[in-house]
Amino acid sequence: MALNEALRDQLETTFTPMLRRAYEATPAALAFAFVDQEGECIDYVSAIDPFETKLAAAHAFVLLDALYGQQARLRMLNPFAIEISTESRSLWARRMCADYVAVAVVTPDADRTQLEATLTDLSRQFRGEAGIETPSWDAVQGIEVMVRSAVGWAYAPAEFNEGGLRVAVSDVLGRWTEPGGVGGDEVVCFRVRTQEGQELTLVHDPGIDGWQVRP
Repeated sequence: MALNEALRDQLETTFTPMLRRAYEATPAALAFAFVDQEGECIDYVSAIDPFETKLAAAHAFVLLDALYGQQARLRMLNPFAIEISTESRSLWARRMCADYVAVAVVTPDADRTQLEATLTDLSRQFRGEAGIETPSWDAVQGIEVMVRSAVGWAYAPAEFNEGGLRVAVSDVLGRWTEPGGVGGDEVVCFRVRTQEGQELTLVHDPGIDGWQVRP
C-alpha cells in the first residue's frame, strides 16, 4: 500500500486524478510527476517533500534530454526511458512525447514490469488529456499471436508473427490487465522475452480477439 500523500504546495489539476490512481496502485511508490521541457513540474502526487519530487522530475528530464541529444553518436534510436537505482530509491522516467516526461520515484522493491506498464499507461492518459499525438516509440502494431495453455491463466503467448517471421517466446515475465479494450473491456498484457533476448509487451483485446505489440 502506498504511503499517505504529503501536503500539496499547488492546486490540483486535471492530471492529478490520473497521477493519484497510479500512485495508489503502486505499493512501492514515493512520487509520480509530469514535467515539461523547461523542467517545470506540471503536476505531482507524492509522499515525499514536494520540492524533492519536483527536483527529481526536473533532473530526470535533463538526463533524458541529454541522452536524446547523443542518440546519433551512440547509434541508438530515440531513447525514451531511463532507470536510476540506488540502495534506498529508484528513479524512473519515460518520455511521453518530445516535450513532456512522466517520472516515478519508488523504493527498490518496486515491481518493474508493473511500473513500466503504469508509466506507459500514464503517458497514454496524458496525451489523451492534452490532445498530443502518439509518438513512434509508443505506437502499437497489430500482430498474429499463437497461444498455449498456462498454469493459473487461461492462455499465454507462445509465438507471434512479425513482418512475416515467426518469433518464439521463451519466457513470460509478467501478466496484468488494464483498461483500453474495444467497447470498454480490459485488455490482457503479457511482458515476454523472445528467444533472441528481446523484451516487449503483447496486448490481447478479448473483445475483438486482436493482439498488438508495444515496444
